[in-house]
Amino acid sequence: MRRLRLPLLVSAMVVTAAIGGMVLTRAARGWRSPAEPSTRNAAAFGLARTDSGQSAATPAEPSEPSEPSGGALAARFASLRLIRTASIALEVARYGEAARRAEAVAVAHGGYLADARAWQEADDRERGTLTLRVQADRFDQALRALEALGKVESTSVETQDVGKEYLDLETRLAAKRDTEGRLRDILRTRTAGLADVLAAEKELSRVIEERERLEGERQFYDRQLALSTLTVELHEPTAFVRESAVAPLREALRKALPLLSASVAALLYAVVAALPWVLVGLGIWRLRHRFATRRRIRAVVEG
Repeated sequence: MRRLRLPLLVSAMVVTAAIGGMVLTRAARGWRSPAEPSTRNAAAFGLARTDSGQSAATPAEPSEPSEPSGGALAARFASLRLIRTASIALEVARYGEAARRAEAVAVAHGGYLADARAWQEADDRERGTLTLRVQADRFDQALRALEALGKVESTSVETQDVGKEYLDLETRLAAKRDTEGRLRDILRTRTAGLADVLAAEKELSRVIEERERLEGERQFYDRQLALSTLTVELHEPTAFVRESAVAPLREALRKALPLLSASVAALLYAVVAALPWVLVGLGIWRLRHRFATRRRIRAVVEG
């Protein structure tokens, strides 16, 4: 027993020290100053600090993601770089009147008539294609106004997002302008040698040319983004004509004429092919007839 007392005593001391350390650690973590409450605990219990340093109880409500309002969606849509185009085919009563109304729709929506092509078909029906440009923010209204001009046969809308291309173009344009400014500063001071000045002038000309080309591309994108394109195809309805009594005869005659022409052609081929042999046969018959006549004459003379 004496041998076991020392190990048991040491074990009891170790266990007691471990338990005491755990208790002290938990007490240190759980202790906080009354004047400075823990943010985590305050949030857990729904407490908010006031200006006087005291904690005010507020109901803790779970935060939910708020949906964007209509104005936010419109602003987000307007910030995009979208090129919108549409094609629509309409059947209208009169082409001329419908074309004038389509042009009026474009003008009313801040645009214009870009191109117009019209032609007349065999049955005196008019058909044409109009290319209209309208303000991009009034694209949908203009499309609905055009659909009201007649009977809609087909409609297609295409949207092209050029945001990445536009941003890359602006980045390159800013770099070219910065390079152009530095080169102009070098030429303005003229602290470099003559060779360096000539090289800077040559490089400046190249940079200016590239900058103007990029500005032209950006202006093209700006026009495409500001105005949307609508292609409208208009045509009059097919006229209904009652079939007359002689129509079947005309149809039969129309179909018989090619057969008659083919028969005459076949007969002509046959005549041309047989003509040489007919001439040869005629020559042989004439020779035999001549020899027979001579034999009869000789027989009469000898008899």
